[in-house]
Amino acid sequence: MKTGFFASLKNGLADTIRIWRQEYVSVFKDMGAMLFFFVLPFAYPLLYAFIYNPEVVRDVPLAVVDNSRTVLSRELCRRVDASPNTAIVSYCANLDEAKDLIYRRVCHGIMEIPEDFSKKIVRNEQSPVLFYSDMSILINYKNFLATLTEVTLDMGKELQSEKLVGATAKQIDMATNPIPGFSIVLYNPTGGFASFLMPALLIVILQQSIILGIGLLAGGRHEHRKLAPETRQENVWHVLFGKSACYYSLYIMTVMYMLHIIPWLFDYPQLGNQWEIYIFLLPFLLSSIFFGMTLSVLVRERESVFLVIVFTSMVFLFVSGVTWPYDRMPLVWKILGGFIPSTWGVEGFLRLNSEGATMLDVKEEFYSLWGLTLLYFFTAYGVIHYRLWKKKKALSTIEAK
Repeated sequence: MKTGFFASLKNGLADTIRIWRQEYVSVFKDMGAMLFFFVLPFAYPLLYAFIYNPEVVRDVPLAVVDNSRTVLSRELCRRVDASPNTAIVSYCANLDEAKDLIYRRVCHGIMEIPEDFSKKIVRNEQSPVLFYSDMSILINYKNFLATLTEVTLDMGKELQSEKLVGATAKQIDMATNPIPGFSIVLYNPTGGFASFLMPALLIVILQQSIILGIGLLAGGRHEHRKLAPETRQENVWHVLFGKSACYYSLYIMTVMYMLHIIPWLFDYPQLGNQWEIYIFLLPFLLSSIFFGMTLSVLVRERESVFLVIVFTSMVFLFVSGVTWPYDRMPLVWKILGGFIPSTWGVEGFLRLNSEGATMLDVKEEFYSLWGLTLLYFFTAYGVIHYRLWKKKKALSTIEAK
């Protein structure tokens, strides 16, 4: 009895390794699969990182309509222009001229100083400065708003201190700045766009690379079998374990490159323990592999992988919580996102890598990924079982002839 059990186990293991080896051969013989499994995850992070480098936008062009034309208004313009965030590109005679510059994309904002700007300040009255912004790119508006806020606050403090004749420096500081404020940026000290976006994007790219490669191989295999069905009968469990082991082993070095070397090369925040990150990514990779094997049932030809999978890329990106907080989404999108591995992978990886969390802090995401791994393990089993059943049916038809 024992001898029979161990012999069966040995044969099963040998068959699994054979399928693992065959899948390796299939991957390295298929240039399309090589492109998705290796070129895409190695090239895309570099491409995106170079696009968003440098991470911050400087000297956003601004037009000025100075109707006051006084020493005080020119000082306001000088300070705005001296800021690293904005650059005055034109002094316009009127607002219509400045609007024309925005329409022609010469500038992205307008600062209009009213005619009675200096007179009101001298009379101890408030004098508003009007600001118009092109809101098509919010990062430009952020630069304008930060610069104008800082400059007007600083000038307001100086004007106020000039009227405190005879006061000491400490008294002036207390009068002009009774509640000092300090800005401390957590987890993204440079305030860079890439440091915010790239860590999440790396997880989505990793998942899509796996799904696209598996789908392409499945489509090619389906096309081949339509022309010449294979004669060998496979075991469902052996196929499932053999293929998943192949795909997982292919991504060990890719994960290290994408999630450790890329952030190191471009100086993105890395506060977490790298080994804990690798442990967290174990169920993420497995769930993505089984998810890809499940979706491959929709792929009938190699080309259809682009229609089935690439179409979903934007959906997977949005429900991951990168562009909008996951907990603020409508219920239907939260339910959909909960079935996508990248949703939990992005959340957990960001907390581990960028915020310095521990595995205990991301246990919800970790357990959710294991839950998806289990779910898609059985759906992938069903897909393979269905395909082997169709293959057996085709072989029976051939033998009957």
